[in-house]
Order: sequence, then C-alpha cells, then structure tokens
Amino acid sequence: MGVVRFELLGPLQARRDDRVLDLGPAKQRAVLATLLLSVNRPVPIARIVDVVWQGEPPGNGTNVVQKYVAGLRQVLEPGRAPRSSGDLLALTAGGYVLTLAAGSTDTDLFDELVRQDHQLRTMGDLEQAAATFRRALDLWRGSEALAGLSGPVFDAARRELETRHAAAAESWADLELDLGRHLSLLPDLTGLLSRHPLRQDLHAAHLLALYRTGRQAESLDVYRATTQLLKSHDQTPSPRLQALHTRLLNNSADLLPPAAGAGLRFDVLGPLRASRDGLPLQLGPSKQQAVLATLLLSANSAVPPDRILDAVWPEDGRPDNGPNVVQKYVAGLRKVLDPDRAPRSAGQVLDLTVSGYRLTVVPNGSDLDEFAARISRARDLRACADLEAAATELQSALGLWRGEPLAGLQAGSVFDAARDRLKDDRAAALEDYAEVLLELGRLDALLESLPAQIKEFPLRERLRAVLIEALDLSGRRTEALAAYDETRRLLVGEYGIEPGQVLQRLHTRLLQDNEPPGGRIPRPEAATPPSGPFQVSRPQVPSLPRRTRLQRILLKVLAAALPIVTWGFACGPMMAVLAWRRRSRLLGACAVGYFALQWTGVVMFTQSPEDFSGIFDDLGMSLMIFPFLICSVQAAVIVAPAPSAAADHDLAEEHRRVAREIAARSPLYAQRLGIGRPDLPRTFDDGGLVDPNHVPTELLAAVPGISLQHAVLIVVDRTHRGPFKSVEELAERGLLPHPLPSSTRDHLVVVHPDDGSSIAH
Repeated sequence: MGVVRFELLGPLQARRDDRVLDLGPAKQRAVLATLLLSVNRPVPIARIVDVVWQGEPPGNGTNVVQKYVAGLRQVLEPGRAPRSSGDLLALTAGGYVLTLAAGSTDTDLFDELVRQDHQLRTMGDLEQAAATFRRALDLWRGSEALAGLSGPVFDAARRELETRHAAAAESWADLELDLGRHLSLLPDLTGLLSRHPLRQDLHAAHLLALYRTGRQAESLDVYRATTQLLKSHDQTPSPRLQALHTRLLNNSADLLPPAAGAGLRFDVLGPLRASRDGLPLQLGPSKQQAVLATLLLSANSAVPPDRILDAVWPEDGRPDNGPNVVQKYVAGLRKVLDPDRAPRSAGQVLDLTVSGYRLTVVPNGSDLDEFAARISRARDLRACADLEAAATELQSALGLWRGEPLAGLQAGSVFDAARDRLKDDRAAALEDYAEVLLELGRLDALLESLPAQIKEFPLRERLRAVLIEALDLSGRRTEALAAYDETRRLLVGEYGIEPGQVLQRLHTRLLQDNEPPGGRIPRPEAATPPSGPFQVSRPQVPSLPRRTRLQRILLKVLAAALPIVTWGFACGPMMAVLAWRRRSRLLGACAVGYFALQWTGVVMFTQSPEDFSGIFDDLGMSLMIFPFLICSVQAAVIVAPAPSAAADHDLAEEHRRVAREIAARSPLYAQRLGIGRPDLPRTFDDGGLVDPNHVPTELLAAVPGISLQHAVLIVVDRTHRGPFKSVEELAERGLLPHPLPSSTRDHLVVVHPDDGSSIAH
C-alpha cells in the first residue's frame, strides 16, 4: 500500500501512487480538512463539530463525526483491521489525530521549495532560484486553496495560504525581472494581479515590465488605475510604488533591463573577489584590486582619478605619473571584466566619463547591494509584523559576510572609513536580528550568540538591551542586572556618558520586579503615507523642563518680596547672582548700582547730626527706600519669564551648532548619538537636525523647503548614486534649489565623511 499524499492548494484531494482517492461527501471532506489544519495534533470532537457545522451542530454530533472518521479510514487505510488503532488516523484521549510524515502535504512541499529558493538567491544562483519559485507556484492547482470548503476556520486558513502564494509570486516576479524576462512575465502578472489585486509589489513588477517593453504611457495609466483601486480599499500607494512612479516619470536609466555586466558578481564583505556566471576571476596585483575596490565603493557613479589615487596610494608614495598608472590598472581590469570589448572602444562594464571612471554593477550584482536590499526588505517585513520572514531575510543578509570587509587591501582613510561604515551596518543588522529573535521567543539562540556579538561591538546598546531582556525572560534576573551594571561601568568609565533611555527604563523595570510587558523592543513603523493630503509633523526639538504658571507666579512674588523684607540689602547680591547665571553685563551694573546706592544712603543717614532731621536724613532715607522698591519691581519682571518662541529658537540653534561640531570631529560617535536621525530612539538633543543619507521620505519632507516630491527624489538618488558627501551636494545633484535656502541648510547635516561608499541607508 503506497503512501498517501494530501493536497490543500486547490480543491482538497488525497492521492496514493498518483491515484486520486474518493474522499466522500462534503462533510466528510470538511472533517479531513479540519484534521489536516492541525496535523499531528489531537483535535477534540467538539472542535470538529464547531468547524464543520459552523455553530449549528446536529443533535448527535459525536456519532456523526465517528461515522465520517470511519468513512475516511476506509479510504485512507483500507488494510486496517476492524476496531484496531489506525496508523494514519487514530483516536486519542485528546481527540482524533492525523499523523503524517514531513512532506506529506503540498503545503509542506511549497514551504520547502521557498526555503530552497532563499538559499539559492543567497548563493547568487538567480536562474535556479526562479525555476524553484516557479515549481512552488505550480503546486497551486488553478483555484484558491481549500476550494469548496466554507466557514470561518477554513476562510482564515485560506487567507493565510493565499498570502504565502502572493509573497512567493512577488519574489518570483522580481527574479524574472532581474533576469531580464519582462516580456514573458507580463501574461503571468495579469493573472496574478487578478488573483491578488491589492498586492502592491505585484503592481510594481507590472509597471516595470510594461516600461521595459516600451510601454511607458501604459505603465503610467496603470499606476493611476492602481491608485484608484487602492483608494477604494482605503489604502495608499507604498513608498516603493511611489518611488517607482517617480522614476517612470523621469525615464530613469536604472529601470532598463540589465545588459552590460550581467553575470558579473562582486563581493566585498570579506576578501575582495569577482566572478562571472559563478566562475572566479583573477583580479591581478594588489594595486589593481585596490583600484577595483575604490570603483566598487562608488558603483555606477564616476570616480575621478585623483580620488582613486588618494584611496590606493593614501600616503606620500603617490607615483609621479599617477593618472597613467591608474589608466594601466583600469586597462588590466577591463581585460578581466569586459573581455569582449573591442580595442579603443567604450567599455560596457568599466568606462571613462567626463567625471572619471565608472564601474557598472547590475542590481544585486554585489554582496553589498544584496545586503542592503535584504536589510531594507527585512525592516519592511518587521514593520508589517511578519517576523518569521524578517528573521529569514536578516539571517540571509548576515550570511553574506565572510570576514572583515575588503580584507587584504592596504590601510588608508578611504578603505578604513568604508570598513568602519560597513561594520556599523553589520552591527545594526545584528541588532535587528536579535530583536526579532527576542520577539519570536528564541531565547536559547540569543543567549548563545549575543556574548560574542557584544564582545565584537561593545558600544551597541541595542545588543546589550536584548541580552538583558533575554536573561530576564529566562528567569536569570540577577544576571540581567549584572549585565546592566557592566554596561554602565563601560560607558561611564571610558566615555563619561550614561546608558540610553531604553537601557535605563529596562533597568528600572527590573529593579521594580514588574512582569515584563509585551512588545518591549520598539518595532519600526510601516512607512505608509497617510491618506489625504500628505502632512508630516516637523521633527521637534526636545524641550527643557518647563515651569508651570503657578510656579512662575510664586517665584515672582518671592523675588519681589526679598528686597522689601531685607530693606534693600538683598538687592545687590540678588542682581549679582542673576547677572552671573544669565551672563548679563547690564544686570551686573544694576547689582553694583544697587549696592552703591544702598550703602550711600545708610552712610548719609547714620552720619547726619542727631539733634534734628535734616536734608541728609531725608536724602539718606530716600537712597535706602526707593532703590529697593525699584529692585523689587525689576525682580518681579525678569525672574521666571514665560517661555518664548525666540528662546526656543535660540536653544535649538545652539543644539544644532554643538551637534555639527560633534559630527565634524567624530562621525562614528555622532552616529552613535543619533545626530540627524529623528527616526531613531535617542537621548541627545541635536536641535532637530536631519541627515539626508539616512532618514525616510516622510521626515525629509518635514524639513523646511523640502516638499514630498523633493524627498522622494532624494531617497531615490541616494539609493542609486550613493550617499551625499555634503549638504550642498543636494543642490549640486539638482535635487534642491541652488543655492540652498538658509532655512533648509540649517536643518540638514551629513554625518559621514566621504568614504566613497555606495551603501544607501
């Protein structure tokens, strides 16, 4: 008797040796589907009755279920002896259980193929990955999953399976586009969109396929129709779809299918290497490899020869005929990377432009590009609460690392800065992965891996926060508190700063011995624009503690009463204290004046003749009384003033000045403080600065002088042309007016120095 296989991806079916089994009437099939949805777990009879009869059970529900189970046993286990316990479908104390080996259902096979596909994509085998995805999608037999079965439980299972089908379809469509098969993809996309009309990534693939087949106007019409469809379902286009629309309008060159460089793969997350169609390439001597690395760090952008010389010969050993030497090494790289290039013709992979040499790298043509894409995808998945998929993407991204980036290349400011930046990107990915594992409850894996990661990145507070959380959730609160104390000793002892707010709040909760609340690790919000007119509040500068109105009134009363009750002797000292606190020369002069007038009056009054009251007594008394009355009024006016917008503006401007000094002196420390990153939790007040290399579209659009359209263009430009080296470069690239308005420049900062990196954040 052959093995029975079950198919849920379409009408419910069971097969034995490719022969379809007769599963009996509809209710009997529903009983089988209920058991399949809880395979290898006992299902109580009452649960089966609720699912199959949807709250309207027959009077003898238990007997009816037994009858249908008996019918299923006859079909699935015809050789089973009467009244014996079945191997496939058995009755236990907890209810009926359907026992199946792994891979006995088409859903198991679908999940396994999707897992294999992720591995193939990690290895760079896009062709085989696309074929594997196609096999997974072909498991669906035309119609929706569990077709013909109705009820809340089956509807929920069907929605979940259809979501997995849509995600697989989106990944397959992206692979087909990467392989340049846009023409053959269009018919399949039409069918997929009719099945999943609200999947925006499928719509994006459809727009791109239309554009690549020369149908730009049609693609724009389809975008307008898509926005109307989404609006009818109370949705708005995703940031990816909006950015693609902008690129379609601008005829961006990167929308065209890959041509030159197809099949080439570059890897920098470890020793530098290159391959064509999986075969390694010999890159020549070390200086030639350093030239290639410099071009890779600014892939698809022109690199002037002087910058190549600065990177490859960082010290005073630059050759006298530097441009000729660079030209020689570029010629050597062309022979390796573009062997079919005709002599003296423009290179397709490595060409010379007016601005310098440009290396063309196709999308996902480097591990650096793939790493950035996977991290971005993982954060989107996490924002959508798809933690399992986010963990898979993050694990795949971290698996691309083979050691120190650009290992083997000589030291120098350009390569050292690139290494620091790449290592920081890896640390951020490790933090994301640790937080996702914590949310999934995988504490053992975290406690095993985190100590080594913290040793590698001792200043990453998010890693330490996850370790403390994991220790606490594992019942090791004493060790969690010790881990916090170790962190604080490190930060205070070596850097003179306290732990951040997240760690401090976590420490407070541990000391209070409260139950750990759910969702402690902050999850990034989905970057979906709100419906209606796009409005984003401007990033606010955290304000200093404010006094209440009652507190200000009490301070004014006390300040006004002090000169009176002391007969003016407190006027001079009080004004001196205010002058020192406010750094005011005017108040200092007032303090001296009050002191002089008060004591002059005292001397005149005490030195006058005692036998009669004369002008000296009157004048002395006046000098004693009138100054302290004036001082009383002055103190009531200037003490505890109401907060003013001008004061807030001056304070924010001072904070921005200090933050810019930190960014100029120590970019890595500035990044740790979160300067220019209002999208991240932080304690340092940078006065509302925004870094255009990192923040999302909606925060860029909140900067004065930057519209939503400008913000979208900035994000697209930094993704494909690399980060901005200075604030002024926003205008130089034609993204903002030239010169930049002062109100715009005052709120922008570029934290990282120019290291030639092309990583987009």
